[in-house]
Amino acid sequence: MFMSLISHVLSAWFAFFLPCFGTWKALSKKPISEPDIEKWGMYWSVVGAFVAFEYIGEWLVSWFPFYWETKTIILLFLALPQTQGSTWVYQTYLSPFFTKNEEQINAGIVAAQANILTFLQTRLTMLWEAALKSVTQASAAQNGSAAPGTPGAQQPAAGSPLGFVQGLWNSYGPTALGALQQYAHAAQSTSAMAVNVPPSAAPASAATTGYDATPQRSQPVTPAAAADPAAPPFPEPKLY
Repeated sequence: MFMSLISHVLSAWFAFFLPCFGTWKALSKKPISEPDIEKWGMYWSVVGAFVAFEYIGEWLVSWFPFYWETKTIILLFLALPQTQGSTWVYQTYLSPFFTKNEEQINAGIVAAQANILTFLQTRLTMLWEAALKSVTQASAAQNGSAAPGTPGAQQPAAGSPLGFVQGLWNSYGPTALGALQQYAHAAQSTSAMAVNVPPSAAPASAATTGYDATPQRSQPVTPAAAADPAAPPFPEPKLY
């Protein structure tokens, strides 16, 4: 318990607050110093990856002997300017890994977003229907009316809580679920395109093809195209 407290204090000061203040100083300088921005960008990338894996696996390794001491030493190694450990880890391991697996990581992020939206849509619909059914049955039992869905069942009064809930559902429920479903379908389509499009279909960059000196003929803009321009594509998440 004592070592975990010491580790939290040292990590909060050296690994988070001082780098946070250093990043602010680098961003507040005008003109901005590119070496400082690059250094702190490398640091936060490495620390973010370390914290992400620690959040997932801490319950599994936190009981190891000298866990808190080891964690504190690693964070100090990454944060202290005398060691510059974050720069070394970024250039040696993190950047090559992200460069090699960038397309797979992007596709995985988009697919995960689509799956999460679909799961939330399904669960929210089930919870809403279960809550509405429970309120309906409670109101019917209290009023001594017939069971909901059978002939002779009474409709809830407009000023009752059941009527208020049903009014909210009728007004906003289908719209919200429809928008969530459209966003999930769009995310799934983007994920399929990111996975299925071959690398040869991607446009060649100027760095690989060189400068094209042939003048390009401008296409005339029709009035219909000027009046109804195409909507910009939805930005995909990028990893830096």
